Amino acid sequence: MLPIFQKLGDVRSVAVIQGKIADILQARGQLTEALRIYREEELPVYQKLGDLRELAVSQSKIAGILQVRGQLDEALRIHQEEVLPIFQKLGDVRLVAIAQGQIAGILQVRGQLDEALRIHREEELPVYQKLGDVYSVAVAQGQIAEILQARGQPDEALRIYQKDVLPIFQKLGDVYSVAVALGKIADILQASGQLDEAMHILQEEELPVYQKLGDVRSVAVAQGKIAGILQVRGQLDEALRIYQEEVLPIFQKLGDVRSVAIAQGKIADIRQVRGQLDEAMCIYQEDVLPIFQKLGDVRSVAIIQDRIADILKAQSSSDE
Repeated sequence: MLPIFQKLGDVRSVAVIQGKIADILQARGQLTEALRIYREEELPVYQKLGDLRELAVSQSKIAGILQVRGQLDEALRIHQEEVLPIFQKLGDVRLVAIAQGQIAGILQVRGQLDEALRIHREEELPVYQKLGDVYSVAVAQGQIAEILQARGQPDEALRIYQKDVLPIFQKLGDVYSVAVALGKIADILQASGQLDEAMHILQEEELPVYQKLGDVRSVAVAQGKIAGILQVRGQLDEALRIYQEEVLPIFQKLGDVRSVAIAQGKIADIRQVRGQLDEAMCIYQEDVLPIFQKLGDVRSVAIIQDRIADILKAQSSSDE
């Protein structure tokens, strides 16, 4: 399709097709190339044409990739200053709700849970309910459940996933969203100590879907969760192998610096538990802490510094 539109000189259709290509690349985890296309091939066309709606949609996609890469401040700025005002000006209530949900998602990652929950409940969900958009209702309900879990309300979160989210995706036949919802349920089960059931869901119901779809990023995330359960069970060698061979290389290839830092931190955690304090210290100080500092993630910086302090304390005690 692309060569035909290029030959015809149809710049709008070329931009649309470029955007579709970038969408696929993003879904496959090829974030760097997707971001380049959005910024260099698609966005300039809509700017030149003065197409505000498509301009805002393109900006939203760029912000989405930046968020995945851990560039939260810039992603939030784009949504709040470049995207939301345009949708509000156009009077497109669905797109306004989507933008509000994306803003809430970033606030959630930054730990601003109360405001994120308010936006999902008061600004986003009512719009989808009024429009009769059952898919988006289920997505918003899932985001609400995720925040409730983070706030220490696992029972209510589990109820929402099982009663309000999962059945809708199953009815729609959306296998990817079903897998995501099952993964969230597994997270809650794991946190409540139901490790066997959580492992069963991850290995047999979630991971195979991502592998079949070729979603390498989601495969890495699921593998990381499996490794986390193995780590809790004391199966440190297998957990370490998964982080090093199945998880870390994928995030490095994707250029997802935040996820790379998290995976490196998990590796350091295991080495610390195994008494390999020098190796753990090296990873924390050289591979993990600088990334979180660069991203401005003060919470993660504090956590890593606390772990470094624990190692220094342990080393001091052993010297004595």
